[in-house]
Amino acid sequence: MVLMNKKNKTTPFFLRVLKKIKVSHLVILALLLIGNTYAWFIYIDTVSNSVDVHIKAWNIDLQDDQGTVTDTVTVYVDAVYPGMTTYEKEIRVSNFSDLDATVSYDILSVEIMGEKTYSREGKIEYNLATSQNDLTSAQLIQQLANDYPFVIDFDIDETHLEAVTGTATYTISIAWDYESGNDTLDTYWGERAFTFVNETPGAACISLDIKIKIQQDDQ
Repeated sequence: MVLMNKKNKTTPFFLRVLKKIKVSHLVILALLLIGNTYAWFIYIDTVSNSVDVHIKAWNIDLQDDQGTVTDTVTVYVDAVYPGMTTYEKEIRVSNFSDLDATVSYDILSVEIMGEKTYSREGKIEYNLATSQNDLTSAQLIQQLANDYPFVIDFDIDETHLEAVTGTATYTISIAWDYESGNDTLDTYWGERAFTFVNETPGAACISLDIKIKIQQDDQ
């Protein structure tokens, strides 16, 4: 027994440690080294590639008759009635970017004489709960065109904006002809508008929240 103890003491330290290492430990160590090496090469490759990336400017300007506006526009119309002067608001969109762009819009919400309706896109924008019965922006626009004697119209004269020089005009208009062609709707909404203005002075008969969407074209 004494001789065996002496032999253990004279065995080199690294050999004694090596005998205690399991094969599974070596496999795990090898995998870690491979993983770290792969991550390192990805990192170096990413840094190397970034040197060749050309940064392009993205600069879109939105203006109305009061100056610069954000991409969410609110429209207020104090009073509506048969024969009213047509309300019109224009948003001018200019693309000063190095990239072509596409412009579109969503109706987020509409409030008509105290009754507010959100589109599905509007509920998502304002983090409100959605349901299967929600109207999309396109469906809400269709409803506004068909269900009222006054006409709420939305128009973009150009949806493609070329880089640097591209411009578009987005127009919202509200009109109510003296004779809309539907006497029942004229009478019903005319009386509602009269009552609303008298009972809620200062409140807008119609208000709209509109999101103007501008996206980079695929390069």
